[in-house]
Amino acid sequence: MDALEAIASRRSVRSFTGEKVSMEELEKILNAARLAPSGSNIQGWRFIVITDPRILNLVRIFSPGFLGNASSAIVVCSDLEVYGREGGEVGRNYTRIADCAMAVENMLLAAHALGLGGCVIRSFSRVALKEILEIPEYVEPELIVTLGHPATQPKVPPKLRVEDVAYLNKYGVRWFSGGA
Repeated sequence: MDALEAIASRRSVRSFTGEKVSMEELEKILNAARLAPSGSNIQGWRFIVITDPRILNLVRIFSPGFLGNASSAIVVCSDLEVYGREGGEVGRNYTRIADCAMAVENMLLAAHALGLGGCVIRSFSRVALKEILEIPEYVEPELIVTLGHPATQPKVPPKLRVEDVAYLNKYGVRWFSGGA
């Protein structure tokens, strides 16, 4: 599957078979994440892989968006000390969010290419997550990615057309297919 096909066919999966994701698959997903772009190449993201069912259940309790029975999850965090030191205020307040989001997109595309499904979660108790996973004060959990073998293939959600979201040269000058 090429990159454009993967982007077009990837869906958020919230229903899983329960089959475990292998450590080899998780490593490939982590490798894809670390290869994501990073502002000023700071790479201050940190990834906590959860495969222990007991810990997954605890995280699920404090994460309203954690639906389904994913066999694994990756908590994507940002190291505030690294982002502050390397990127100053912009690093701490913006770059870390963009970096984590780009790493997550790489994770989701890698999972899809491996025949796995995943879903991004932002609704969780930061305090509970930090306690459960023993995350230090200077590290901030940003997103959770649930992973597993899809039980079903979700339908394509409605998407806006390019013409509805893009402009040519100036805001308000509508993009038109084939027009440059």
